[in-house]
Amino acid sequence: MPTLPSPRTLLASSLVALVIVPACEGPAPDPGPGKEAPGPAGASPRPDSAQAPPAGPSTYTLEGVVRLTDRDDGVVSIDHEEIPGLMPAMLMDFRLEDPSLLDDVVVDDEVVGTLEVDRDGSGRVIRMEMVDLVVSRPAPPRPATAPSALPPLLPELMPGQPVPDFEMTTQDGESMRLSDLRGKVVVLTFIFTRCPQPEFCPLMDRKFGTLAARVSRSPDRAGRVRLLSVSFDPEHDTPGVLAEHARRVGAGPPLWTFAVASHEELAKVAQPLGLSYAPMTDQIRHTLSTAVIAPDGTLSRLEKGNGWGAGDLDGEIRSLLGDPGDSPAKLNK
Repeated sequence: MPTLPSPRTLLASSLVALVIVPACEGPAPDPGPGKEAPGPAGASPRPDSAQAPPAGPSTYTLEGVVRLTDRDDGVVSIDHEEIPGLMPAMLMDFRLEDPSLLDDVVVDDEVVGTLEVDRDGSGRVIRMEMVDLVVSRPAPPRPATAPSALPPLLPELMPGQPVPDFEMTTQDGESMRLSDLRGKVVVLTFIFTRCPQPEFCPLMDRKFGTLAARVSRSPDRAGRVRLLSVSFDPEHDTPGVLAEHARRVGAGPPLWTFAVASHEELAKVAQPLGLSYAPMTDQIRHTLSTAVIAPDGTLSRLEKGNGWGAGDLDGEIRSLLGDPGDSPAKLNK
């Protein structure tokens, strides 16, 4: 079972429960026919240095504080300092080559780790794994009891239940509510533009790009569908940042829009749609969640993790629109 961080590390105003979703913790399993697997294209941001490192394996030293451990899945969440040439300081999950490295590690330990990183020919990170982890300073003693700082949990929605309304700001700087899209099929996912994990937000961008291309095959259908990528990083993801990110990944309104919401607004919808995230300065730990919302505003389908494919959601969209479309064999291409 995961060892949870102390309440002082959480922001109760907008934090949902910290959980580890297997599909979001490391390289995605083989998704099967018709589903995208993580790939190097657009997989992760460039390293900090202007000169991209050569392709192949390299190692980096990490220093930080443990915030969560999961021995069953061999994952540790570390609030780490900047790793020169790799990533800025942030809170991030790391998969361990050997889960037994966690045997003597507890939450709030200060640790030093060794990361093994593989890059493709363009210098993008395609694999990241922790091969060593040692405690440099043990965690301070904990009080026998501590009051909980977590707000009450909101239940996760079931298909057919109404999706809570919330307000956001689009990449064009315009205010919009989810209810403004009533009457259309909405596919909603959550991202942040600085996400460094290839199989997290960058993969969601690629999947949405594939889905947008499918929907665009029919102008009539494209007019009845909206793809919405909502950032949970309002401190960084301004409309200008989102507009540049949208241009880079090939997203264009009205079909595919990027938007950002405040933590207060996200608190209305995050837990009901299965999203778990910890908003901190330059540090965001999160899960993945993608929802298909029917024209009447109710939940049609909820995908947690990164195992879904564009063909899956395209079929759901067609069903909601009463469009038989292509045969299943074609949908899975």
